[in-house]
Amino acid sequence: MKISNLMNRDFKLVEKKKIWFIIPACIIALAIVMMIVFGCVTGEPLNLGMDFQGGYTVNVKLSTKLTSATSASYQAEIKNVIESLTDENGNNYNVKVSSMQEQGSGESASVYVRYKAPHGVSDAVMEDEINPAIQSALQDKIFKIVPTITWNDDTTCTVNYQNFALVDSTFEELKTNIQSLASDTSATVSSVEQVSTDSQEAGVKAITIKLAANSEAFKNALIDTVSINDKYSGQAVKGDIISATVSSELLINALLAISLAIVLMLVYIAFRFEVSSGVAAIVALLHDILTMFSFMAIFRVEINSTFIAALITILGYSINNTIIVFDRIRENTKSVFHKNSTATLIANESIKDTLVRSINTSLTTLITIAMVAIMGAAFQTFSLSVFALPIIVGLLAGTFSSIFISPSIWAMWKDRKKKLPKADKKEKNLKENETALA
Repeated sequence: MKISNLMNRDFKLVEKKKIWFIIPACIIALAIVMMIVFGCVTGEPLNLGMDFQGGYTVNVKLSTKLTSATSASYQAEIKNVIESLTDENGNNYNVKVSSMQEQGSGESASVYVRYKAPHGVSDAVMEDEINPAIQSALQDKIFKIVPTITWNDDTTCTVNYQNFALVDSTFEELKTNIQSLASDTSATVSSVEQVSTDSQEAGVKAITIKLAANSEAFKNALIDTVSINDKYSGQAVKGDIISATVSSELLINALLAISLAIVLMLVYIAFRFEVSSGVAAIVALLHDILTMFSFMAIFRVEINSTFIAALITILGYSINNTIIVFDRIRENTKSVFHKNSTATLIANESIKDTLVRSINTSLTTLITIAMVAIMGAAFQTFSLSVFALPIIVGLLAGTFSSIFISPSIWAMWKDRKKKLPKADKKEKNLKENETALA
């Protein structure tokens, strides 16, 4: 169906207001159910970020190894190390990374990691057990040099360390570890020798190992034995503790900012149009806020300071669409063609007049912010995705509320306040005739 044909049809959107009210009500009800379920299972109804819950940081100093080409892989590896960390009994600590950010460049380049404490874990346990374990795991796995092992035959192999010079003390330590592995796997090592390879910049970068006989157990465990924890190539440094007190202050300030914005919008719309328009617009804004919160609750998206920024962004965007509709309502109310029209009819005509503009504006904005979310996911820039996802939901909710919610509420207010003459006289005469015949 062409848009021109659609625009020529009679719009009766306000008459279906019950449907428009039921849809968001079901979404909010589902969110409440999910919050109750998550609250019972995990103890956290919402996935609150460190900005509101507090947490810990660690600075992973990678120096010149951190480049634009290696950043994504390093961040993914750091996240995996922290979130897969287990205690001595093999139980996962359930530590969740909140965000990662590159800092500095060249020799001072590092990845600044923020993570939350698991639910129910005390600060003492975090400081005495989990935080040291995180630092140790990062040091062992992120800065570990894993060589390439090439087996020339069943009993002889070359262990090659790329871009790493073996000093005598390190070689002797490796030799001791290899002999210990041989003892543990019932293998016999004939020799462990340093090897000079071509195009070496400095020092010995390879060793050869000869066995008296083939040993699969020795071969399978060799890679862990000859890997080196290069403490000189980088360091995982303990960071700051983000206090929950500061986080609660941030939450209070955010709520105050949003409340003040809503009140000022109500005053402006009431002054610019009328009180009924202001009330309808504020109800639509509350719909947008609750819908965004519902999305975060249902899909367990982290709520942090970027969400507050997204929320305020949507408030401004949504109120703009709503004001456009009310501006058309005001013009139609003053028009001689709608002198005897009901508020419902005026609202339907106003929606019809602004529908194409509202959809086009929202669609172009939606495409742009969707690209931001896709780019954030592609480059593993999690803060971009966390910022973009609620905005996408807010755009859809704001478009819905400006078209269906606010005009319907305005029409309900006006029709109940003052009964206007029926616009369709034929319908009135028909009802009178039916009454006379009865």
